[in-house]
Amino acid sequence: MDSALRGAYRGKSLLLTGGTGFLGTALVEKILRSLPDLGRLYLLVRASGEKNAGDRFEKDVLGSAAFRNLRESRGEGFGDYVAGKVRVLEGDVHAPGLGLGEDDLSELSREVDIVVHSAASVIFDAPLDAAVGSNVEGTLGLLRLARGWERKPLFMHISTAYVSGTQEGLVLEKPPGSTTPNGTTLDPRDEVASLEGIVAEVERASRERDLTRRFASEAETELGMVGSEEEVAGRADQLRRAWMRERLVERGTVRARELGWHDVYTFTKSLAERMVLLERGESPLIILRPAIIESSHREPYPGWIQGSRMADPIIMAFAKGLLREFPGDPESLVDLVPVDHVVNAVLAAAIRRPVEPEVFQVASGERNPLRYRDFYEHVREYFIQKPLRDSGGRPIPVAEWSFPGRARVEGFLKAEILGLNIAGKVVSRLPDGHVAADLRQRIARADKRAKMSLYYSRIYGAYANMASTFSTARTAQLYKELLPEDQHEFPFDITDLDWREYLHTTHLPALTTKPGRKRRKQPASKEPGEVAAIFDVDGTLVGSNVVSYYAWLRLRELPPAKRPLWLASFLPKIPYYWALDKVSRAHFNRAFYKNYAGWKPERARRLGRESFEGFTLQRIFPEALARLRAHKEAGHRVVLLSGALDFLLEPMKDLADDVLCASLEEENGAYTGELAGAPVAGDARARMLASFARRRKVDLSRSYAYADSISDLPMLEAVGNPVAVNPDRRLKAAAEERGWPVRHWDKDGTPLKTPKKV
Repeated sequence: MDSALRGAYRGKSLLLTGGTGFLGTALVEKILRSLPDLGRLYLLVRASGEKNAGDRFEKDVLGSAAFRNLRESRGEGFGDYVAGKVRVLEGDVHAPGLGLGEDDLSELSREVDIVVHSAASVIFDAPLDAAVGSNVEGTLGLLRLARGWERKPLFMHISTAYVSGTQEGLVLEKPPGSTTPNGTTLDPRDEVASLEGIVAEVERASRERDLTRRFASEAETELGMVGSEEEVAGRADQLRRAWMRERLVERGTVRARELGWHDVYTFTKSLAERMVLLERGESPLIILRPAIIESSHREPYPGWIQGSRMADPIIMAFAKGLLREFPGDPESLVDLVPVDHVVNAVLAAAIRRPVEPEVFQVASGERNPLRYRDFYEHVREYFIQKPLRDSGGRPIPVAEWSFPGRARVEGFLKAEILGLNIAGKVVSRLPDGHVAADLRQRIARADKRAKMSLYYSRIYGAYANMASTFSTARTAQLYKELLPEDQHEFPFDITDLDWREYLHTTHLPALTTKPGRKRRKQPASKEPGEVAAIFDVDGTLVGSNVVSYYAWLRLRELPPAKRPLWLASFLPKIPYYWALDKVSRAHFNRAFYKNYAGWKPERARRLGRESFEGFTLQRIFPEALARLRAHKEAGHRVVLLSGALDFLLEPMKDLADDVLCASLEEENGAYTGELAGAPVAGDARARMLASFARRRKVDLSRSYAYADSISDLPMLEAVGNPVAVNPDRRLKAAAEERGWPVRHWDKDGTPLKTPKKV
């Protein structure tokens, strides 16, 4: 029997925003897999950095593991099938006319039957201007266009169940009224105008004379006496914008809590709901409110997840032994819902054309409740049975929580941070040596743990103390009205889940499986994957580090007379960077790369090219070069994987088949000093390697990796043949415990003869 739901989409066209996000990617996959008769799927995708919209769709969406089953089922016809169904439009919901040309807008007006608006800022402590711009103004810009289109499309706004804020009791599936969660009367238009006034006020304040002088002074101090005028001005403006961001985060949070919301995210999502109700005109409107969206239950395969969801940082911090207690009411509901349930509910609801606005809540608390205490017990039981392991391979014990309440937990953490601050000042006065260095590292780690716990408590604590339950009666009825074959093809009955089974067999394994450690089963007809040799660069291939490179680049440009002045300003910072690197390579990279703020990319690339001949060649380890050549002769794919910046590694690309590294964000033709993506260190490096291996069909179990630092341990663990090269103390201990080869290469070593076997 033909599916009624499939039939409802036959020949229709759908416009989706937010298609590169977690929910959006799952929606695209499900539409392409289960709605083959859909006429056209339009995706509005914003260009990002050097990626245009088409590149983002290919790499971020189709490159996701979510599509592996669809790729296999479609075989060689996958690309043609997608091209025939999907049209990617490069635009932006924040831009006038979505940033599209007249021809594209005319096509959307003629063709689109359904608009699903999923794009949003989901950061709980976002600056007020960013949250309003994304969640309110972006939504209204799209609605105002769509309501005038020829086909009068349904407008579906993806909101969140947590727009209920501090409301207690049963939260019904109905549009918001005229009051806020704490009963304050609210005119949404006046409120949006007031928030825009706050943003303008903070902007004006940031440009007051006293502040601009302060920012300029701080910039001069940071960049030293020889910083160029352009660099100082750029850094001063970054400090001004950082000051603005901090105030806008604070003002947005304060205003949200004044009105009964937990944070600026739920506040602005509720404002968006209220504004679309006011401005929808004659457009059919559906508001869909998911609770906490987590990994898939069944589709595209059990446990598919992308990024880190709301509950995941807390789960992982607990598993790593970083959270000794988390403030929550053990009897409150943890309202999780798998992403495939949300996707199927979206598709079931989107065929409706209601005369009056409808609301559907996709949540679990009413019909399949998961209490915070039970959630904790399930998670703890899992990590007792399958603990994470520390850098030395030892199991990490998990804490036993007593649920003392939010006030006591946060009070203890504040006292701990104060004590650590005092201890840090005392230790800073001790004579340099191994004991003092070890104490500083211990204090730094404890301080990081306490601050992280306090941050999680402030951001997520309210969600672990909910006094409300989201009604899902209308969503349950929507599912009940589907034909049996559609219920099978598009399931979203939350009562089907057994929470312990879902957490133990699906969600927690998805969060904790190390990249590269779990080999995918390949069909017998497929050839084995390629063997790669992955080389870390600094300390492994080259006897240098990012600090030395930066110093060389800066001194290269300066007249000889100014070099001592620059060195005098820079050298006192090195102990700080050294200590930060010992605590966390990722934190070190983020902090150190701020030195490149204001640099023009052309300048950086020019200096990077000059550094290869003037600096790098003198420091390459001959034995490393010989080993690299041996791998090439053996037919292996040689990969350089480094946390160093792209313009420094670009001259080395002839040494390898691939170079994977870090890059900096650009703004107005200059580097901001912020990394474009996560630092290439620790688990992030292993994830990058695993992603690369999937794309290039590399068999990590047969591959080699060479690295020198404990921060490289996850990368080394991801391959079948790890080698510790010039290892630091902790990596050496880990390598010896695991029985890995340990090699010592230096600049004076005689290059090895190219061996026939590696």
